[in-house]
This record gives sequence, structure tokens and C-alpha cells, in this order.
Amino acid sequence: MSFFNKGGEILSEELPQQLQHQLMRLQQIDQQVKVLTQQRTQLELQLRETENALKELEGAEEGVGVYKSIGMLLIKSDMKKLTEELTDKKETLGMRIKTLQRQEERSKKQRDEMREKLARQIQGEPGTAA
Repeated sequence: MSFFNKGGEILSEELPQQLQHQLMRLQQIDQQVKVLTQQRTQLELQLRETENALKELEGAEEGVGVYKSIGMLLIKSDMKKLTEELTDKKETLGMRIKTLQRQEERSKKQRDEMREKLARQIQGEPGTAA
């Protein structure tokens, strides 16, 4: 059941004010879920790129010149140092992704519970007063 029109506005102005506030909170939580999902997806992409770079370094011959990108520049770098940097980055990204996943799961659970509660209130089930 949707409580919002296509523009994201609350469907009925006849709803009690408290219910309208709860619907707005639901909309905020839903937006939060979308933002967390986007952030997680971006970090997962960075993680895949980092893992691919590490694989390339592992397959490279000793002494071969390696470069790292800094802004618009490519700077010659030490292979061992670059491998350490990428390994640290991979670890950090993994932790950040796990944190975002937990936040995303909690927000989704909160959104779903609120959605069910509001549906019961709007349908007028007994014992669902806010």
C-alpha cells in the first residue's frame, strides 16, 4: 500500500496530523535507505577496482615500473609500497561496506515495520493507535 502520490507527497490531507508526521518519517527513512544503497554500491565498485589492481600487481614482474593515479597525474611508484597502499585500501573499503550494509539493513527493517504499522492505522485496525 502506498501512502504517497507520484510526486512523493502524502496522499490524503484528511489524515490526522500525527499520522501525517509518521508518513513523512517513513518517507525520510525510505530516502535514507536509497542513499545508503548508493553509497554501498559505489564502495563495492571501488573495492572491485582495488582488487583488480592488486591482481595486476601480483602478476607483474619484479622491477617493472608501476604508476599510481593522483588526480589527473600518473606518478611512478614503488611496487611494494603501492601493494601495501592498495591492501590497506581494500581492507578499509571492506569495513566501510560492512558498516553500510548493517545501516542499510536496520533502516530497511525500520521502514518495513513503520510501513506495516501505518497500514494498520490507516485501515483502522483496533489497538493500533499511535
